[in-house]
Amino acid sequence: QPASFCGLTGLKPTYGRVSRFGMIAYASSLDQGGPMARSAEDCAYLMNVMAGHDAKDSTSINKDVDDYVANLNGTSVKGLRIGIPKQYFNVAGLDAEVKARVEESLKKLEDMGAILVEIELNMTEAYVPTYYLIAPAEASSNLSRFDGVRYGYRCENPVDLMDLYKRSRSEGFGAEVQRRILIGTYALSAGYYDAYYVKAQKVRRLIQQDFLKAFENVDVIAAPSAPTTAYKIGANLSPTEMYLGDIYTLAVNLAGLPAINAPVGFDQDRLPVGLQLIGNYWSESQLLSIVHQYQQHTDWHTQRAAIAEEKA
Repeated sequence: QPASFCGLTGLKPTYGRVSRFGMIAYASSLDQGGPMARSAEDCAYLMNVMAGHDAKDSTSINKDVDDYVANLNGTSVKGLRIGIPKQYFNVAGLDAEVKARVEESLKKLEDMGAILVEIELNMTEAYVPTYYLIAPAEASSNLSRFDGVRYGYRCENPVDLMDLYKRSRSEGFGAEVQRRILIGTYALSAGYYDAYYVKAQKVRRLIQQDFLKAFENVDVIAAPSAPTTAYKIGANLSPTEMYLGDIYTLAVNLAGLPAINAPVGFDQDRLPVGLQLIGNYWSESQLLSIVHQYQQHTDWHTQRAAIAEEKA
């Protein structure tokens, strides 16, 4: 989503492909770093440096790494089967301009020889509630270390240890982070662990199986990266609106799949629109190659979005 909002090419690798050592942990079973750059070629150069096993990260996978730069032309778009999830293009809140730009980019890929195949991802409605149970639960545990004693912000002149804890966390964490910690703590509490967290993990498995079934018939899956363009600075969105804005990117984190954002145009305010391509596990080379070839036939990734001063 950040890459889409900023008009950049951004790759979210398969979970475990890139080391998380040194990152601040948020949701340990979901977190995965990746490159954001101007083009797929630039991302490939970054991935050649970033990808690989790291003994300092217990989630890092010891698996051979591709030469992403050498493979930029390794996947032919001609004959490529691109899945178009029916549910994704009927999501409430999908902006008409975003939908139009994404459909235009898919038509361009079709002109390049790709085959568009309508598919169904029946677990789509479960993405948001599942993610917003699992992620806050893991975050409530990971962020507990930021208590002002050893890690993170420390309040000034604490009266005692309890005051240090309370004020450091209240002042140091924003309202949304505090909300997620509370949700996560509630979901992990003794009376609700099975009813919420365990059930969410079971649904997560069904989401993964939904994707694997789709990949039996298609090579990649296409979707908008976000239902809207970037939010206005200071926009007062409700938590529900904010969470629904993540609907297209949550599933790849829940399933641990790789996905890439490609800039595909602008809305009427010249804010960037992104196309998301989702691949099967360990298909980063394929995703980079597809977007690289698309970028040889378009120049959206070279164009500059409007900034606030220009619009004023």
